[in-house]
Amino acid sequence: MAITMSPQEYATAFRILAASARHPTNLHQIVTERLLPGLSKHPTLLDVGAGAGKVAERLAPHFDSLTLLEPHPEQSSGFHHEKATVIPVPLERYASNDRYDLVVCSHVLYHVPVSEWGGFIDRLLGFVRPGGSCLIVMAAARGPTHAMCREFSDSLHFSEEVVAEVQRKHLPHETIPTMSGFAAQTFEEMYTLCRFLVLEGCYTAAQLAVLNPDEAGRLDARIRAHAERCQQPDGTYRLEQDEDVILISR
Repeated sequence: MAITMSPQEYATAFRILAASARHPTNLHQIVTERLLPGLSKHPTLLDVGAGAGKVAERLAPHFDSLTLLEPHPEQSSGFHHEKATVIPVPLERYASNDRYDLVVCSHVLYHVPVSEWGGFIDRLLGFVRPGGSCLIVMAAARGPTHAMCREFSDSLHFSEEVVAEVQRKHLPHETIPTMSGFAAQTFEEMYTLCRFLVLEGCYTAAQLAVLNPDEAGRLDARIRAHAERCQQPDGTYRLEQDEDVILISR
């Protein structure tokens, strides 16, 4: 028995992620407090793996132009901004001579093989103008979301490994701890989100496909128990996520 998610469940999970995650606000704070004074007169932003465009939208007031790379058009279809150009390609297929004051890459490296992280980071930095910066956001190996995911898998990759790769490259950087998380109004919404985080992040399709009905039922019950623990005193649901923002200066 394969344990799967329906298209409606995927849509619910992506909606919650886009609507409630706090990393766009965290990035805005970092940019305004640390980077704004050093931006050029007409600053430009490249957002790699932009998703629904929430980060670019939050940072837009500080930049003259926004370039968003999002290879899945269904994720970025609702984003429209007069300063923005959305290009439906991944980083490795983006060919441009432009260089940017700020390159942002938020929650993308999970989808890149670890063996390719070094080259991916080099390519990110290749689009940063001299004096500019790159911000890489990853979930950290601490906090409630990490604890949930580690219950199901011990082979996940977190921000600490990105920091180690940056250190191996002897790149000037700073690791800024932040707190994000996800909010839902109902148990079913939080349960759907937890299923997405576990099934997509902790298992391969092949692993899920070979589960027998009892194993699938037990897995589902464990996910449901995690969702139940997310209930807040006011009846809503929240799952906190510790994240690191890795600031690399050029």
